[in-house]
Amino acid sequence: MDLQSTWTAEYEGSLYLRELHSNLLVERYGNLIQNLWSTDCEGKVQKARDPDRARKVLRLLFHIILEQTRRGIAPADGVFDERAMINEATAAYVPPLLKSPVVGAPDGFAKFGKRCHIRASFERGIFQIAPASGYNDPSLNGAQADKELEHFTVTPNEHLLFKLNGIDAKGNEVEVETRPMQLFRYMNVPDFYVWCCGYGCDLRMLHDFKYDALLLVKDVPAFTKRMLEAVDKAQSGSAGIHGPVAYYDPYTVHRSQLKPIFSKNLKYLYQNEYRLAWNMPTGTMLAPFLVELGPLNDIAQFYETA
Repeated sequence: MDLQSTWTAEYEGSLYLRELHSNLLVERYGNLIQNLWSTDCEGKVQKARDPDRARKVLRLLFHIILEQTRRGIAPADGVFDERAMINEATAAYVPPLLKSPVVGAPDGFAKFGKRCHIRASFERGIFQIAPASGYNDPSLNGAQADKELEHFTVTPNEHLLFKLNGIDAKGNEVEVETRPMQLFRYMNVPDFYVWCCGYGCDLRMLHDFKYDALLLVKDVPAFTKRMLEAVDKAQSGSAGIHGPVAYYDPYTVHRSQLKPIFSKNLKYLYQNEYRLAWNMPTGTMLAPFLVELGPLNDIAQFYETA
C-alpha cells in the first residue's frame, strides 16, 4: 500500500497520460501486463523472473488505472491485483510440449524459430543475418514486428504551442482558438544488420512467436566470437557490436536516453533480448545473407516441440 501511495503521488504530479486517447490507454494496459509473467523450464506460467522489472511495470500499470479513474472509466475501488492481471495476460497461453526437457539451467542465448531452420543452426551453424528494417513487416506477428529504425518519446508536460490565424464570416483576420499539442521527439537511425535472441530461455516464446524449435547456446562467448568472425568475412567493412537491449517507455523517457540499435519499446520487455549488430559503410544496400559457423553441438542444445 505504501508503494501505491508513492505511485499515486508520482502520477498526480505529472499526469503524463492525460493526453493519451482512451483506446491507446487500453492498448498500453494490454501490452504492459504481458511483461508480468514468464515460464519455467516446463513452460508453465510463473511471475516475471526479475522482480525489479516487474515492479517497474506494475508502477506503470497503476498509473494507467489512476488515469482511467480520473476520466471516470474505471472503478475507484482500490483493487490492484497482480495475479489477476497475470491470469488475464495468459488466458490464451498454451504451454508447449517438448520432445525432451530442457537440461540444466535456462541460461544462455535462446534462439526460437521454425524446426528446419533451428536444426540447421544446431547441426551446421547456419544463420540468417537480416537488415533491421526487415522487421517493419505487417506479415510478422505482434511479437516480431517492430519499427527498429524509428523510436519516439513524449516528454511529460512539454507541449508544442502555436498560433493559428483565420478569416471570420465578415472577412476579418482573427486568431483561431487552438489547443496545445503533445511534443513528440524522434530518433531515426540508419539501417543495420542484426541477429537477435533471448538472453535466457523462456519457453513462452514458442507460443508468442508461433515457433516449434529452440537453440539454447550455453557457451555465449564462444558463440559470439564465431558469429562476429563469420559476419566479418561475409561483409567487408562491417563493424560488429553486441549487447543487451535497453527497453524504454516512450511516455516517461527523454529522447536523449535512447541508445541507437539497442533501444526497444517497453512492450517487448518480456523478450529480454540480446543483439549482435553490424553497422555498414554509408550507402551500402542491405539484404539478408547467410553465414555458416559449423556444428554447434559442443556449445549449444537443440529442442523441438512434440
